Parts: sequence; C-alpha cells; structure tokens
Amino acid sequence: MFAHTIHTLRSAAVATGVAITATAAVLTGAAAPASASPAYPCAGGQFCGFDLANGQGDMVVGRGSTCAFYDIGSAGYGDRVSSYRNRTGSTVNLYNWTGQRWQLLVSVPNDRQGNMPASVDNQTDAVEICA
Repeated sequence: MFAHTIHTLRSAAVATGVAITATAAVLTGAAAPASASPAYPCAGGQFCGFDLANGQGDMVVGRGSTCAFYDIGSAGYGDRVSSYRNRTGSTVNLYNWTGQRWQLLVSVPNDRQGNMPASVDNQTDAVEICA
C-alpha cells in the first residue's frame, strides 16, 4: 500500500466558472465512527480514499491546512475511490468530473469511514477539504 499526497487546486477554481451539480448523498449514519476499525489506516488531519472496499488497497491522501480542492483525476487517481476515512475535522466533499462540470457525489462528515454507495463507487475525481 502507498500514500500519495495529491496536488491542490484552490476551491476558488470551483467557484469561478465551474458548475457544481448538488446531487450528493450526505453520509451521516451509513458509516461507523473512524475509531471503530483499524482497517482504515489514516493519520489525523487527513482524508484518505482507498481503491478497495473496507479501507483496503492503495490509498490516496489529501491534506490541507486551508480550504482546498484536490483534483485526484489529474494526479492519476480518478475513478478509484471505493472506501474512505475522514479525519480532517470537517466535512469533505467528493466530486466526479462529468466532462462539463464537477458533480457532487457525497459529503463525508468528520470522523466517518465506510464504503462509497454503489451508485457512485469508483467515480471520484476530486476531493474538497475545508479544515
């Protein structure tokens, strides 16, 4: 397993000219608290996305001290997130690039881990973290 810190694009890029479709699911009760399982390795202050279910497989790590938009698709990790763990201290939004706009897939509250809903599995192209 490896960790890879991805390049950031400021969230302002999202606000200036990039339309966002808000059709996201909010993952509130679907996932167990982050402390429930050691299967989701993720350091404090980070959001971790894994390419297999249950926090397994290769890991993409996005971390930022300010609000940032991480384009994981441009870094070669698009369409691979199957599970996640959020330890950022705030809600994290996951997006899909439709070819024309960023589509909000899910919002992951702080201290949550779990599998992506089947309808959006392996579609994440960007992670927005505002810690």
